[in-house]
Amino acid sequence: MQSSERLQSSLQTTCWNSRLTAALWALEDGAEAGELTQRFTRPYGQANARQIVDVASARQWFAQGFLAGEIQTMLEARRRGELPAQECRAYVIDILLAVRRAMAAEEGTFTSDRKETENAAA
Repeated sequence: MQSSERLQSSLQTTCWNSRLTAALWALEDGAEAGELTQRFTRPYGQANARQIVDVASARQWFAQGFLAGEIQTMLEARRRGELPAQECRAYVIDILLAVRRAMAAEEGTFTSDRKETENAAA
């Protein structure tokens, strides 16, 4: 299981961005999440495919105005058959945190705890 910080750093790579963009386009064109996960599993592996599709879905749902709790419920319902309950909840929370941080960073509203700590120490 990746921590949200590790997932966050992977969200910023060029390769990840191209995969995420492909998933976003596919979802916008009406692709089903399960089918898209299966399509991405062969080239990227099951865990990476699951993350790509779930991050793309969460970004899309946030953009549509869904609340974080609603998105959490939808992602947990999607993955509850694949992961044990506690692991599923932790996975979904990591996805949500990483997506929110990435979206805030894109908007310029995110400052990391490290920067805040450095500023407070100065």
